[in-house]
Amino acid sequence: MGLFDDDDTPHPATSGVVVGEPLTNFSIHELNERLEQLKSEIVRVENEIKTKSNANTSAESFFK
Repeated sequence: MGLFDDDDTPHPATSGVVVGEPLTNFSIHELNERLEQLKSEIVRVENEIKTKSNANTSAESFFK
């Protein structure tokens, strides 16, 4: 756990995608839209991880 880690409070999903919900009632079009939303969210999360990792690295190198 790093110096600047946020709390682990769960945040509500804003995209309307509910992980684990049954997919059988979605059309192919809806599934493709859902997939694109999830891909965009993955990119967003990866970018935030990089930002926080860089901040932690900078802070750790400052205190060496």
